[in-house]
Amino acid sequence: MPQDGGIVRCLPYPVLEDGNLSYPRGGYEVDAKPQDDGTSVVIHHTIQGAPFLERVLQQGEGKYGCLVSVPLTGYRKLHLSDDAYQQVSWDISVVGEPPMLRPLILSVSEISCRLGPEDGVAEAWQGQNVTFPRGARLALSRYLRPSSSLHELLDVRKAEDLPAGSFKIEACSEDGFYFQVLVAPDLFPFLQNAGEHKNHRDSLLTHVTSRCFEILKGYPRDQGEDEEDSAWWEKYPNLSALSEELKRRNLPVWDDDSFLADEVATKLYPHRPSLES
Repeated sequence: MPQDGGIVRCLPYPVLEDGNLSYPRGGYEVDAKPQDDGTSVVIHHTIQGAPFLERVLQQGEGKYGCLVSVPLTGYRKLHLSDDAYQQVSWDISVVGEPPMLRPLILSVSEISCRLGPEDGVAEAWQGQNVTFPRGARLALSRYLRPSSSLHELLDVRKAEDLPAGSFKIEACSEDGFYFQVLVAPDLFPFLQNAGEHKNHRDSLLTHVTSRCFEILKGYPRDQGEDEEDSAWWEKYPNLSALSEELKRRNLPVWDDDSFLADEVATKLYPHRPSLES
C-alpha cells in the first residue's frame, strides 16, 4: 500500500509510489540482492493492486527499470528489462563510487486510454482520458541506498553561462530532495577528477556544503505546517539519513537554534591546506 509521505505531485497521469494515492490498493515492492562481484545486484520488482500497470507490462508498453546514478559526478544510466528479475551492473572505474539505485516502471511508448475502476486507480482518475508520454515513470521505488552524506545529495551540472571559477546552488524537491549544483565549465571537469589536487577539490566541496546547509536552514516550511508537526524534511529519506549522521557526529541539525552552516560544514568536511594541493 502506498504510504502517505505528504508529497503531492502535479502529474497529468497516475503514478504508483509512496505518498501518491493514485492507486489506493497498489503496492510496488522491490527486493535487491547484491552479487558477489560487488558491482552488480539482482532486483525483483513486484506490482500488486495496480491492474493497469500489470497490463501495460504484459503488453510490452512498459518495462522494469533501474536508474543507476552518482549525484556528485553526474553519472546516470537507465537499465531496462522485460523481466521482473533484473540484473543491474556498473563499472566502478567509471562510476567512481558505489552508486545509488532507484527501481522504477517506465513506459516505452505513448499510452492513451480512458481509466476505469478495473484499472485499480483512485476514484478521481476513473472516467478520465489520460495520456502517458513515452518515458513516463509509471511507478517509483525509494532509493536503495539512502544518502547519509550531503555530497550524495548533489547533482552537479555544467552551466556554460557561468563565469570561470563560479558555481550556483538550487534546492530541488520535485523528485525527492537534492541540490542542483551549477558549475562553470572550468570547474566541472575539476570536480570530477582533480588529479593531484584533491585537497583543493575537497575545499570547493566544503564551500558547496556550507551553502547547502545555509539553504536547508532557511528552507521555507510547508504551508499549514504547525510547530507540533514533524519537520518538513523528515518526509525525505535522504535528509533524514543526513540528520542522523550529523547527530552521530554530535553536530546540530539545520533546524536547531545552535546550527551555523559554515561551522557544521567545516567540521563535517574540514579544509586540509597544503602547498601541494
